[in-house]
Amino acid sequence: MNSASNGVIVDPKSAVVDSKVGTIGPPTREKWRSQVDFVMSCVGYAVGLGNIWRFPYLCYKNGGGAFFIPYLISLVLAAIPVFFLEVALGQYTSRGCIEAWRICPLFQGIGYASTVIDFLCNIY
Repeated sequence: MNSASNGVIVDPKSAVVDSKVGTIGPPTREKWRSQVDFVMSCVGYAVGLGNIWRFPYLCYKNGGGAFFIPYLISLVLAAIPVFFLEVALGQYTSRGCIEAWRICPLFQGIGYASTVIDFLCNIY
């Protein structure tokens, strides 16, 4: 068994044994230290150089305002609400994007679909 610096003894089989209480349970996940850390992490995830350099080019190439109006509509009606839903559910359940949707068996495919979409967007 390995000893951690916070007084928790970590078993190699991923169980956590608390030295003060003596209970065994699943491993605990790390939490954000402050809300600013969380917000900056979300901004770093959502905004990249591809958005800053590529968007004006696509706007110019596809007709300027004619491209910008549907982009804003889809951003406001679809992208931002789904982003906030996913972030809020992840914060509430303290799980990853696949495990968080197990809260309702009907929605389990959303986690897998979002992982595939993230992968495809990252390689594009």
